[in-house]
Amino acid sequence: MSISVLACVFGGFELFKYVLVLFGFFISLLIKEVNSKNEYLFYYNNGISKMQLFIYSFLLNFVFSLVLILVINLILKWT
Repeated sequence: MSISVLACVFGGFELFKYVLVLFGFFISLLIKEVNSKNEYLFYYNNGISKMQLFIYSFLLNFVFSLVLILVINLILKWT
């Protein structure tokens, strides 16, 4: 989220939307892989592969980001 806010400050709201949806997710995924690589045991024990976890996480991030962008657009439109 902090990288997305920097994009908003320097590039405006249009850049913020794209950075939040794509770049922010992949940066957080990279940080998780580097710092906590061996903490996926809960998912392995429940039969979820790492790839499934990444895909579900990306889809959830995508939906959340679209809703957030929609809400922000509505707020900006009303003001």
